[in-house]
Amino acid sequence: MPKERIGIMGGSFNPIHERHIEIAACAKREYKLNRVIFLPTGNPPHKHEELADAEDRFEMTRLAVSGQPDFTASRMEIDREGIIYTVDTLARLQKQMPDMAFDYIIGEDALMELPNWKKPDKLFSMCRFLVCSRTGEAESNEAFVHELEKRGARFAFLPLSPVQTSSTSIRRQLETGQAADGLPPQVEEYILQMGLYGAGKAMEGARERYTQLRRSLTDKRLTHSLLVANTARRLAEKHGLNPDQAALAGMLHDCAKCLPLASMQRIARESRLLLDKETLQSGNLLHGPVGAVVAEKEYGITDPNILAAIQCHTTAKVGMLPLDMIVFLADKIEPSRRSYPALEEVRRLAQTDLTAAMLHSLESTLEYVKSQNTQPHPTTQKVADWLKRIAVTEQKNH
Repeated sequence: MPKERIGIMGGSFNPIHERHIEIAACAKREYKLNRVIFLPTGNPPHKHEELADAEDRFEMTRLAVSGQPDFTASRMEIDREGIIYTVDTLARLQKQMPDMAFDYIIGEDALMELPNWKKPDKLFSMCRFLVCSRTGEAESNEAFVHELEKRGARFAFLPLSPVQTSSTSIRRQLETGQAADGLPPQVEEYILQMGLYGAGKAMEGARERYTQLRRSLTDKRLTHSLLVANTARRLAEKHGLNPDQAALAGMLHDCAKCLPLASMQRIARESRLLLDKETLQSGNLLHGPVGAVVAEKEYGITDPNILAAIQCHTTAKVGMLPLDMIVFLADKIEPSRRSYPALEEVRRLAQTDLTAAMLHSLESTLEYVKSQNTQPHPTTQKVADWLKRIAVTEQKNH
């Protein structure tokens, strides 16, 4: 029976970026890998300069691969003490998974350094190397590759066009306040909230808040929260609002989402929330108003505008402020949202006109509910009618 093939992608991931994911996906597809393990290193023999904390690099890696089929992040090198060498890591992996075959994914810069790695000849016997070119010259080093093959090394090359994306260039962009090209948005938001790589000051209480959210939410919900926070941040920048305030509201908008419905109902009763029957009986609706209570009592949020945005992000409300609209819309249009008929138009409108985007989103919801022969939440029609009146007034004023 053929061995299961495991791809290993090691590196400092300082930070991980979309090219890393693209390389792993190509390796998996082209060489029929069953899965790919990402191994952020804890204490590499090189690359100490500007190296973020190991826990941050692991968490960014975990966030980047979360939701990617057959991709996982491993703490194996993060949790080890001393200098970390690839040959030792592969020896441990072989001991843990003796029936697996390993393919180690590297770039052409690592290819040229292989003779300098610890115990290279032993390493050559332990894995095949899948090489990705950054400049298009990897396969042209035929003499060099042939010499290593004579020592037992095995190589295959990934059919990817070279690109110049690098963690170094991303760090420079973050440090100078530029938009970072090639960062998964959930990773970018993590960096901005924690203040990594000189990307501004860390948001107050960010690390404690993140730790608590990670305990309270599923991985999928946590990633969604980061994506909503990042989308809300960018919309706030477009519309002249405080980006950190919008990001914080987005980060906490689902803080009660994973509570059992009975727990939400108990909190609603104890907090004496005046809610309609439909909201009280639906966790999908109730987690908004209950989330505002949880954000205040458990996360220490005192900003009434943030609490209001969390409270109304499920049903909306008449009289919504721009921050309320931004969080509501960010929840609907964040990058991982599955496509639905109005999605791209709502995304487009949100960049320039929050009212129009809200109206289009709610009208599409009303239309869908009608097509299903069910009744919409009573607030939805009220908010849509209110937004129409605002739109008419704005048109007259122009």
